[in-house]
Amino acid sequence: MIAGAVAAVFMYHHVSAHAASGPFGRALTVTPQEFDDQLRFLRTSGCAAVGLDRLVADVRAGRVRECEVALTFDDGYADAATEAAPLLRRYGDVATFFISTGYIGTPGHMTRAQIAALARQGMEIGAHTVTHPDLTRLPGSAVEREVRTSRSVLQSISGQPVSAFAYPAGRHSPSVEAAVRDAGYALAVSTDSGSLAPSGIRAQPYALPRWRVLRGRGEPLMERVLATQALVDPLRSDAALRSIARSRTEGNAPDVAERVAVALLSVGFPEQILRVRVVRTAPAVVAGIMLSGVKFHEQVNRQTFAADAADMVYRTFASDPSISEVDVWAVVPIAVTAGASVSGDMAVPTTRTVFSASVRRDDWARDQNALGATYWETDFLAGGARQDGRT
Repeated sequence: MIAGAVAAVFMYHHVSAHAASGPFGRALTVTPQEFDDQLRFLRTSGCAAVGLDRLVADVRAGRVRECEVALTFDDGYADAATEAAPLLRRYGDVATFFISTGYIGTPGHMTRAQIAALARQGMEIGAHTVTHPDLTRLPGSAVEREVRTSRSVLQSISGQPVSAFAYPAGRHSPSVEAAVRDAGYALAVSTDSGSLAPSGIRAQPYALPRWRVLRGRGEPLMERVLATQALVDPLRSDAALRSIARSRTEGNAPDVAERVAVALLSVGFPEQILRVRVVRTAPAVVAGIMLSGVKFHEQVNRQTFAADAADMVYRTFASDPSISEVDVWAVVPIAVTAGASVSGDMAVPTTRTVFSASVRRDDWARDQNALGATYWETDFLAGGARQDGRT
């Protein structure tokens, strides 16, 4: 059931029967059957899939009558053209394809002919830089080359204006946003979760939110978004969200802990965040994120859990530059015998750790998708090795 007018952007990477390689490849690969089911779900829910430009224009003009979504595909993988596009055409839907031009024609990526064909079919082409770098770590001249060159190349291939941009891995800053605006783009998307609202588009046209679609979780995500994410989302109001965040924080740096908790809770991760603890012991500031290992808002497996944990690490570091280390762990309850001590130096444990990861900022700066050394209890979320790719 749709709750009022809904406008949302969903982010995909791969649509393939075979999982992509890399640490998060499986989590980022939606099967063709899943994608077909998601398109059918949108159709039966009365939700139109339109290009991102059209969606933003309709929200700005107040023309979203019930439900409109934009489906976006990052990186320019070949399966987006060979698997996703035919299904989109079957349903009469339009999608936006964000392409990193330096990979055009390389193994696993679209060719120039495929990009031109998508444009002729009415699909929207957007830019995703040339080499897929973290733009926040480049000098201004390099950022300008990445955003301007990719737009120019894609316009020449597609024969259509390119007005939308996606930040690689969602990394952006005020200076990067300014470079994107100055290069002639009308809007840009991040990887932050959330639905579109007129006020948000006016305030941040170069940091629009998207919902990340992961393997096995797309339709439940869409159900939740369509049911709860109206154009004006009361849960995302600062007062309500900060109140929830404060109730789950501890440590001797409450201001930092609150920023971290807000950054994580605003995403709507399926993993339940029990506690955010930030401890400042000069010169280190360590943030700890405790998750429930038994209570999930929707079904998760080992691959998606790892992808979400890495996303939490990224968002924690991004929320405050003083944080030098992020620890993430998940716990499950242990039955306690009646009368046993559960507090004090001789306390018996009441929880057991089933997952843990610790990432230092220096290591994260070198590989922002890495979790470093992790511990998994053997039976916790059994589901094979973790996999992943570019985001």
